[in-house]
Amino acid sequence: MIPFFGEAAAMTAALSWATSSMIFSNISGKAGAQSVNRGRLLCSITCLTIIHWLVEGQPWPHATTPQQLGWLTLSSVLGLVIGDAMLFQAFAILGARLSMLMMSSVPIMGTVLAWFLFDEVLSPGQIGGVALGVGGILTVIMIRKGRPANLDGRQYLIGILCGLGGAMGQVANLITAKYALIGGYSALSATWIRTLVAVVIMWGLAALTGRVRRTIISCTAADVRGWLMLGAFIGPAMGVWLSMLAVQNANVGIASTLMATPPVLLIVYEGVVLRKPVGLQAIMGTCMAFAGVAILFLL
Repeated sequence: MIPFFGEAAAMTAALSWATSSMIFSNISGKAGAQSVNRGRLLCSITCLTIIHWLVEGQPWPHATTPQQLGWLTLSSVLGLVIGDAMLFQAFAILGARLSMLMMSSVPIMGTVLAWFLFDEVLSPGQIGGVALGVGGILTVIMIRKGRPANLDGRQYLIGILCGLGGAMGQVANLITAKYALIGGYSALSATWIRTLVAVVIMWGLAALTGRVRRTIISCTAADVRGWLMLGAFIGPAMGVWLSMLAVQNANVGIASTLMATPPVLLIVYEGVVLRKPVGLQAIMGTCMAFAGVAILFLL
């Protein structure tokens, strides 16, 4: 096995999610959070079918046991249906950076649950790396500068709770998917199944509530459809596949920590690329977070 393959997959997934979160946050204000969520799932299953055909030699998975199908369905419901619905609502309320900051709670939850469920005990140095990485992200969260000015206290709280709900869904997704991936089952096939389950559920609910037509109109608008397809390919397709590879080939606590770095990556993007004032506290938090990631790689 390639050294640090799982960790590299987790870090690449983080880069994918940071990029797609900016795209989805921008178009959610135009098309609506849940319309974008449903649209990107449909785009994702299209992309994943093509990728699965090229990589696995067939457009959809075969030889999936009922037990694996059950775990992947549960993973999809908890992560892609419930968790992502809340995350996309947070995108619409808070924007990409603050929404992804709420996902910083994923490593803590993931490490604790993995300790109970998989007996994945981290070394003292790895625990220090996790603590340093999470501490850096929490340092960034405490900054008041950059909070959307048009939000009142109640809206801000709802956005925070939606972001935390998305984080809980991501943890549940990682833990339940781990059971299906035991034994070397294809991470790409698992991603395809999870996405298909989410497509069926989300579009089924849209049909029951009479929102299919509105979703199609919103997602096919000239200033939305291209970005929606790009974001779906980068995030839900490639990013989720990479996250499955990370869970399959790395310790869940380490993979969760690496996949929680999009908030820091977005801070760097705003400061370096967009030239927005970031502040000393954000810089310190960023350095702490990346130091934690470096420790995880070295140990």
